[in-house]
Amino acid sequence: MSFKSEVIPVFAHSVINKLITGEIIEQNDSTLICTSSGIFVVSGESSIDFLNDTILPIYEIKKQKNERFTLFSTSLEWDELLTNKTINEFKQYKRYSYFFNKHRYSSLELKELKDGFELRRFKESTINKSNEFNEAYVKEYWGSTERFLQHGFGYFISYKDKIVSESISIFASENYAEIDVATSSNFSGMGLASHVSAAFIKHCLEYDKVPRWDCDIHNVGSINLAQKLGFENPRMYSIFVKR
Repeated sequence: MSFKSEVIPVFAHSVINKLITGEIIEQNDSTLICTSSGIFVVSGESSIDFLNDTILPIYEIKKQKNERFTLFSTSLEWDELLTNKTINEFKQYKRYSYFFNKHRYSSLELKELKDGFELRRFKESTINKSNEFNEAYVKEYWGSTERFLQHGFGYFISYKDKIVSESISIFASENYAEIDVATSSNFSGMGLASHVSAAFIKHCLEYDKVPRWDCDIHNVGSINLAQKLGFENPRMYSIFVKR
């Protein structure tokens, strides 16, 4: 399966590597990769037949069941087709996918954590202490805690035995890991997100995975943090969600 020059989201690689449950549907030169959590990516040749025969029937089922349907587009051609043919069904959002510059990251200097703050890796016993990335989150994207602990990873900073900042691989494959980051509002502005993100990146480098950073184009905080950590040259892409 060749993706040419397309930037394919990490969840698609994870399905291909069979690290999460999913499905790959191919028709001529068009491909749809599906996850069990309701996230999809369409790639290859933009085709009205593939849209009508494959994508929209899946969407209708999800719509009837009131389940999640989030479709990633990998090209302007697919953007145009989806916009023109599904204008009353989908809402379009723009996102950035960053490329990681290892050399820029290597020059990153972080201040030491203040007394009382501790950085640790997530284990089974600490996942349910998470504010954002708890068992429900892990099950939604990974299918099970066991699968996450086997193929994914995450780090957190605690203060007085409470998690105040955390990073996790929302998805991972044999070659990539996509980060998700969250910090409690009471502890924002302290540089904690930089520390948990740097721990995530260090883990990636130790295990020969390329860290990936994606975010909404209007998420200024995420954009600034990404650039600080060595991510650059963002490629803009679209996602389409149910109205």
